[in-house]
Parts: sequence; C-alpha cells; structure tokens
Amino acid sequence: MRIFFLFSLIVALSSCAQVPVDEPRQDQHHDENSPEFYLEVISGLQQKRLFFASLAHLDAFEQRWPNDHRVKMMRADALRQVGDFAQARQIYQAIVEKDPSAKAYHGLGLIAAAEKDFTTAAKALNRAASLAPIDVRILNDLGYLQLLQGQREAARLNLHKAAELDANNQQIGANLVLWFLLEGDIIRAEQTMQKYGFDETQRISMREEARRIRENTAEGRAPQSN
Repeated sequence: MRIFFLFSLIVALSSCAQVPVDEPRQDQHHDENSPEFYLEVISGLQQKRLFFASLAHLDAFEQRWPNDHRVKMMRADALRQVGDFAQARQIYQAIVEKDPSAKAYHGLGLIAAAEKDFTTAAKALNRAASLAPIDVRILNDLGYLQLLQGQREAARLNLHKAAELDANNQQIGANLVLWFLLEGDIIRAEQTMQKYGFDETQRISMREEARRIRENTAEGRAPQSN
C-alpha cells in the first residue's frame, strides 16, 4: 500500500528498516512492575515500524494494566499503519470527542487521505495544525495535501515552516522539492535536492510525482473527496 505524505517510495529512510527487536531484559526490575517502562518498549517497537509486534504487546499491556488511557493513541497509530482504518478511526474519534488532540486529528487526516477523501483529510489536518502549530509532521502532511489540491500558496507556507523547524528532514525536503518543481523553479528544486542529498533515482521519482500532480490539478481537476 502506498503511504500518503511520507514519500516512502522516494526517500528510503533507515528508520523504516526492519531491525531486530530488543526484548526487555529480565534483570531490570522495571520490566515486571512498571507500566511506564513497558510503554517505552512498545514505543520503541513503533519507532522501528514493527507495528504488528507493538499491537501484540499492547494486548499484553492491557491484560496487566486495563483501562490505561495512554495506550489508546498508540493502538490507533499501529492499526492505521497496518491498514486497519476502521478500528483506527473509531479510536481516534473517541479520543477527539473527549478532548481535542492534534495527534488524533492527524491520524484521522491520514486515514481520510489514504482513502482519497481529500476534503475530510484537509479539515482534519488543518484542525491538527491549529492545535499543534510547530509539529513538523503535521505541517509536512498538510503541505503535501495542499499540493495535491492545487493550493500552492498554502502549501508554500506550511512546507517552509516545516523545513525551517526541521532542516534535515528528508521527507519535508522531498515535498519542498515538489513545490519548487510545480512552481517551475528548477534551479531551487535542484539546489534543494542537492542540499538533502537525494540520489538520481529519488530525483527522477520526485520529477515524476510533480508531473503527476500538475496533470491532476490542471484545468480544475484537483483530487476530490469520494
């Protein structure tokens, strides 16, 4: 499944690799008695993109510490990452109904975008950005969605914000390159590719993506919601 906004097909980040799991060591007393320690272990699994494993550990966690509200977001994120959008959406919705959460709105936006419901995605991501205005992941994802919708000025603002907040983030750099290409600023696009160290294969992919977006947004044919 193509993951929206992260450019997983363009930027091969080392953090996405499947790496061996470091199981909790039994010589650490926190293993048996501390839910905080276990949550750190589960968070580590998700950072390594071992989302199925994290779901198994979340099940184990909730057997020992039921009704701990901290696992809800972690479970929703894992379910979204493995493609179980219905369950993930249900959890995110329950979270925002109790208390506005930028992360939950972000998750809802990513699900809607993956389902090509761009109107709903834009509402959710804009809400997320209003709640967390310096979260670079939200700014980057919102900026890319705005590129897809032909909203280049809005995309320019969000992508440049994200790029200055996290100057070394290749995912943001890739979307910034797209913005320059769509604006016809080839020199700045090439300079940005050079700055972020994109290889030729990645550069070809970004040029192709820019061409696809340009065609989709030409003559009012921007992506619409289902």
